[in-house]
Amino acid sequence: MGPIGSQPEPLGPPRTLMCSHGALVLTMRITTVDVVGRAIPFDGAFPMSYEDHAASDHVFVRIGTDAGRVGYGEGTALPWFTGETTAGMVEVIERWITPSVEGRPVHEAMAALAAFDESFPNAPGATTAVDLALLDLEGKRLGTPVADLLGPTVRDSVPLVFVIPALNPADAVERAAAGVESGFRRFKIKADGDVGGDVERINAVLDVLPDDGTLRVDANTGWRDVATARRAVAGLDSTERIEYLEQPTAADRPEAMRDLWTETGVRVFADESVHGPGDLERLGERGLVAGCHLKLAKTGSLRGLRHLATVARRHGLSTSPVSAFGTSLEAAANLHLAATLTGMSAGCELCMNLVAEDVAEPAFDFEPVVDVPTDPGLGVGLPDSLFE
Repeated sequence: MGPIGSQPEPLGPPRTLMCSHGALVLTMRITTVDVVGRAIPFDGAFPMSYEDHAASDHVFVRIGTDAGRVGYGEGTALPWFTGETTAGMVEVIERWITPSVEGRPVHEAMAALAAFDESFPNAPGATTAVDLALLDLEGKRLGTPVADLLGPTVRDSVPLVFVIPALNPADAVERAAAGVESGFRRFKIKADGDVGGDVERINAVLDVLPDDGTLRVDANTGWRDVATARRAVAGLDSTERIEYLEQPTAADRPEAMRDLWTETGVRVFADESVHGPGDLERLGERGLVAGCHLKLAKTGSLRGLRHLATVARRHGLSTSPVSAFGTSLEAAANLHLAATLTGMSAGCELCMNLVAEDVAEPAFDFEPVVDVPTDPGLGVGLPDSLFE
């Protein structure tokens, strides 16, 4: 496979137009694409139903232009979802995507990337990194935040969810108590598939939440079938403060989620069962779930994720934007998305507090509510030292 699309025209000087916000760049061509892969350790153990993970795999992109503007992007590998690795994401960008976008105006590069994604759909982490960098550039070219490129905005700040791994009950309670002390009221707990241990952990965390606190439970398919999931729910001291169950059963048997929802009265959201609009259309048309998670690491582009949210809304489904262990750069992209969502759940999961090092600049403070960036582009970048 070679570069996608026709060859770009020869480079010319960027054209600009003066406006009230300064120089508006009319044309801006890509001159350089720098990429680096990096594994960032978790800030402590992160057990879940798949396996224990010690680090998160990332690819970072810096795209330069003839106008002097620079765009930044980040992609995260979720090998249990997509099979991607850090080395694989770097190779895809360097070998296939870079030749397709270099020398092109930003809008043409976006079209070339979309064509690549359509012909090679199994590299969402790699395409996400380049997609975010191009959107960052487009926002900077127009002098507007990325949220305005996605659609009308409905909020300028976003409530966050405090995520707790599948730790032993005492450690899980310690994490939850720290979140409560910091002002969080929306929590998520991982389950690891051991129903007895999961129930003990969930009940212990529920005990330390304030009266207005809620908890979403993520089994990552670990409860497998309705009977097992029903047994887990039956063991809970109360379900009143359970916001929803996230993918409690096997991804290839979505009817089980509807059955569990019907039998227990606890809402169920899909994650592993959704990789694109077609999956969500089928779930929505059949009324199998109450909502779904939105992850760049599975979808491959922020605009594609926005389209997925539109499909969800058409079927009356709620959505939860999730940054899959990304830094503040990926978190910023999710904040811009969340700013446009009319059917968002109680909170957005931005997990930059779970990684030991947040390399983005500026890094967000992990707080119960975070403002959507208002600077042009994503509003968050990367240090040059990362690419040296």
